[in-house]
Amino acid sequence: MKHLSLRDRARVAGWELDKAGGGFAFGDLSGFLEVKTRAEEKSLRNAVHHLLAAGDYKRREGGGYHFVPRPPGAPGKEEVMRRFLRLNRQASVAKLMAVSNAARPTAEKFGAALVKVGLAVKTADGFRLLQDPGPEAPFDEPRADRARAWREKKQEALGKLDEVYSGALDVMQKAAAARLAVSQLEEG
Repeated sequence: MKHLSLRDRARVAGWELDKAGGGFAFGDLSGFLEVKTRAEEKSLRNAVHHLLAAGDYKRREGGGYHFVPRPPGAPGKEEVMRRFLRLNRQASVAKLMAVSNAARPTAEKFGAALVKVGLAVKTADGFRLLQDPGPEAPFDEPRADRARAWREKKQEALGKLDEVYSGALDVMQKAAAARLAVSQLEEG
């Protein structure tokens, strides 16, 4: 599962943990995904927040979460909002929330993203399309470029850390061999 994003790994883990239908706690999820640091825990909390907004997780009474399986090929909340807005040309935030079962921040972020790429304008209570975006979801090229650059920098930094680690490992092995040689010396 390491090649998947954290959100996708959390989605799979939620499905695995909730097979019996009893739900699961955040601690169960973090244990399943072998979360060890506070930074990893914070990232997992963000992923869970996004999964709740997307409708893949649902809060359980008394705490914890349930996994909500989607039928194969079922569109996500943003795709439902995009299709609805494409058909109606304009919609209020409340209407986008109603048709997609999304939270208000999710619907507002969706509309703001369309405004940002120049496909829509903000109205008093929602958004209005300026042009037909076509059958495919719009692609935010600058955001993809930033993500690509960030991944390249991360790989470069990880490579440098690997070099340092392998160098430290060599030093540690040489130190261990020297310690062994000194301990094997006979007192004379």
